[in-house]
Amino acid sequence: MPSRPAPAAAGRPHAAHYIASGVAAVCCVVLLGLAAREARGVLARRTEGVALIGTVTQRRVPSAAGKRSAKAGPSSIEYTVAASYQGRAVQVVNRFRHSSAAYRVGENVPIIYVPNQPEHSRLATTTEQYGQLLQLTGFGLLSGFAAGLLWLRKRTAEALFRGRPQLPPDATP
Repeated sequence: MPSRPAPAAAGRPHAAHYIASGVAAVCCVVLLGLAAREARGVLARRTEGVALIGTVTQRRVPSAAGKRSAKAGPSSIEYTVAASYQGRAVQVVNRFRHSSAAYRVGENVPIIYVPNQPEHSRLATTTEQYGQLLQLTGFGLLSGFAAGLLWLRKRTAEALFRGRPQLPPDATP
């Protein structure tokens, strides 16, 4: 019969839970920081953005050397769109990941151009404007929740398993 590992001291959480909690907390901070940066871009597009019609000048599928996706089709597509703003030529480059966007070279597409911060300019699709912000915020909050649960694992485990029958110490599951 295989021997069971010795349980942690009663009332004292195992160090691995604190390490996992720390990793989840770091993930939370990083993801929420990235979400804040993306939120600044969304705010810039909403307050300073100018709606333009541009022409797709290039459609590129970046090669993933040695990587194969389980899904059919490319995992990301990069579009370069040229437009004119106040007589000046502007260029917007967008990369869609796992998107069904299928613009052709020469096709006219709507864009949101931010004159003071051109790096925040995007194609004017709802997914492209808000999708990344929602993903980063959601995963950041989930990792923060996981960090809290891991940190408070003793109380959480007691609350979840309260009222369930306990196995005797010598019983095997």
